[in-house]
Amino acid sequence: MASINLTMMKPGEKGKVVEIAGGKGLISRLESLGIIPGAEITKISEQIMHGPVVIKIGNTQVAIGYGMARKVMVNIDYKIKKILLVGNPNVGKSVIFSRLTGVDVIASNYPGTTIDYCRGCAGYGNKRIEVIDVPGTYSLEPTTPAEEVAVQMLNKAIEEGESIIVNVIDATNLERNLNLTLQLLKKNIPMIIALNLWDEAKHTGIEINVKKLEEILGVSVIPTVAVTGEGIRELVNRLDEAKRGQLKFKDEERWHVVGQIISQVQVIKHRHHTFLERIGDLTINPWSGLPIALILLFLIFQLIRFIGEGIINFLSDPFFNNLYKPVMLSFSKILGGSGIIHNILIGELINGDIDFGQSFGILTTGLYVEFAQVLPYVLAFYFVLSFLEDSGYLPRLAVLLDKFLHFFGLHGMAIIPMLLGFGCNVPGTLSTRILETKRERFIAATLMAICVPCMALTAMIFGLVGKFGARGLFPVFGTLFIVFVIGGILLKLIFKGESPEIFTEIPSYR
Repeated sequence: MASINLTMMKPGEKGKVVEIAGGKGLISRLESLGIIPGAEITKISEQIMHGPVVIKIGNTQVAIGYGMARKVMVNIDYKIKKILLVGNPNVGKSVIFSRLTGVDVIASNYPGTTIDYCRGCAGYGNKRIEVIDVPGTYSLEPTTPAEEVAVQMLNKAIEEGESIIVNVIDATNLERNLNLTLQLLKKNIPMIIALNLWDEAKHTGIEINVKKLEEILGVSVIPTVAVTGEGIRELVNRLDEAKRGQLKFKDEERWHVVGQIISQVQVIKHRHHTFLERIGDLTINPWSGLPIALILLFLIFQLIRFIGEGIINFLSDPFFNNLYKPVMLSFSKILGGSGIIHNILIGELINGDIDFGQSFGILTTGLYVEFAQVLPYVLAFYFVLSFLEDSGYLPRLAVLLDKFLHFFGLHGMAIIPMLLGFGCNVPGTLSTRILETKRERFIAATLMAICVPCMALTAMIFGLVGKFGARGLFPVFGTLFIVFVIGGILLKLIFKGESPEIFTEIPSYR
């Protein structure tokens, strides 16, 4: 249930009068027409340039002057059928979506995680409501495919009606986020604000007067910490407070209005740089960032190898040698120890025993290679990658490598699909959607398919030449790098086109 004045109702909407904010003369005049608290009315139309508002009460149509209509408060019972999570990139929309719906989505500390949109359902009272995680956008004037999707979905929701917006705002960057908020208020669609990253704002010395912000914007504001779930229950319980904002301003004065709001609701206390902020400065500076990146990539390589080999030595090999092999030897005896079926399922016996590396049976080498030699490295890779994604390092790496990747017709953000490709080329190829043009996506996907070995291939490379250490691994990966460079240059020359400049937010380390 939302309380608004008559001028904010849409033609065809019904509501119940709850208050008349005027003197006795006004109240008396409206009462004579049956417009009293508790009366049910329907808005018929309104004239341009703040002309009279026409409403229907009972079987009678009444025209009320615009100024008078603004003083009649009406409760609108919105039948919420759809909730759109709208906000800037990297403000936690996907995490709130997961909290509301229970649907797992990719949540990472870099912009562009949601390129298409995600759907789910949330419980609201005794019914289910569709929830949509709209791609992040900085403005309702789209400049990227993701922003175009966001604006199209928003316009469609306005046309269909019975939808509300949950505008997710980054409390640590209130000024920039309010630019989109004010644009959403102009859309005249019921809205409620989730002031996310509330804990980080407090930790960084930012104080926001939530009540004052609510008064200025005319919509409810709920502080949330999506990662821990703080404020999510209150957000759900207050969805029926969603209403159209009452803040009036001219578009050309939007940033001026944002500045006025910030001056009234936000106070930033003086503080010293934190350790993570100092690390952030070092990793973005090219003179220190590139050496750190090389060292970090080397350590990641060693960590993946250490974890993978640990899983193999302490879990996979003991399981296959001590538990699985006796079962297969018994099965081998049942099959007679030889023959076509035996060779297909068990493979060749080496000195009367099963050698998982050389028997080459479906149930022996076929299972051992996938689950004992490859899977441990895949698990180790995604474990390490999850820390890179959540930390906020990937956008910094993208900035450092931007100039290098421009030699191949790409910009720095292409490094993210490449890294994902080292785990599996399929999600790597899908993630090329964060690149702006079809040319960039084609070049990135082609280089990935030719020069970026997935973790299954990498595990096989380790198995074949890993015992020789750097002398065995360097020629393989060095050759792939040379092919990457030559292939990238050729693709850039063959497929003519513009290489867009990088434009991405660099988040704080978390």
